[in-house]
Amino acid sequence: MLSSLLKTKEQRKLKRFSVRLKVYSQLTDQLLGYAENLHIEGMMISSKVPIHKNQEIKIWFGATKDDKKLNRIFLSAYKVWDSFTDTDERHYYSGLHFVSPAEETLDKIQALLHELDDTTAAN
Repeated sequence: MLSSLLKTKEQRKLKRFSVRLKVYSQLTDQLLGYAENLHIEGMMISSKVPIHKNQEIKIWFGATKDDKKLNRIFLSAYKVWDSFTDTDERHYYSGLHFVSPAEETLDKIQALLHELDDTTAAN
């Protein structure tokens, strides 16, 4: 019975890409945390402070603060799950679902995912 519990089938429909992207608030340009995985509909973000529940947050990622704003991916997201570490220096993990991104935004995310896919295929 224990072996059947250990064999869990992957339930996720979308391929996730491991990333280390800085995620910023659109309102303040403050660093919120780091995306640790990304797919076309959302991301997992690691942060030092919790992301608020039950509210839409406006974020941007995909470029540094010094890059042109054209390279940034702007969108809204909603937290759908969270967890945290039990260590002295606590880290918070949040699953963010992108809220109705524009077609142009989806194209930018898809291009970024394509780059990541090419990078992993080369390694």
